[in-house]
Amino acid sequence: MSIRCIVVTPERTELDCVAESLILPMVDGALGVLPGRAPMIGRLGYGTLRLETSAGPQRYYVDGGFAQVENNTVSLLTGRSIAVDLLDVGEAETALAKAQEMPANTPEKMQLKETAVARARGQLRSAK
Repeated sequence: MSIRCIVVTPERTELDCVAESLILPMVDGALGVLPGRAPMIGRLGYGTLRLETSAGPQRYYVDGGFAQVENNTVSLLTGRSIAVDLLDVGEAETALAKAQEMPANTPEKMQLKETAVARARGQLRSAK
C-alpha cells in the first residue's frame, strides 16, 4: 500500500508522487504518515518534507501552509516548495541574520520578525 503526495503552491503543482511513507514539518513538530492514517488537517511549519519512495528518499523545503491527510492522499498547500539540494546554507544564514535584525517595536512588526526568523531557521535546517 502507498500514499499519494501532492504539493501545491500558488504558482503550480510542485509535486505529485507516490511514497511508502512521509514526514511532514508541522508547526508543533514532525508528523509521520503511513498508509491507512486517519484523516486530519493541520498547519505546516517551515521545514523539510521527507518522502520515502521506491526510487529512494526525497526531501523538500516547505514554507508553511496546510496539510490534509485523507484516503491515503496527503495534500499540502504551501507558499513555496524547493528541493533541499537547491538550498544554499550561506543564503539561509544571511536571511536569518537579516531577520534577527528586523525591528520589533509594534505587535505587527514583532509578528513579521517572528515569521521571518522561523522561515530562515527552517531553510537553514533543511539546507544542512
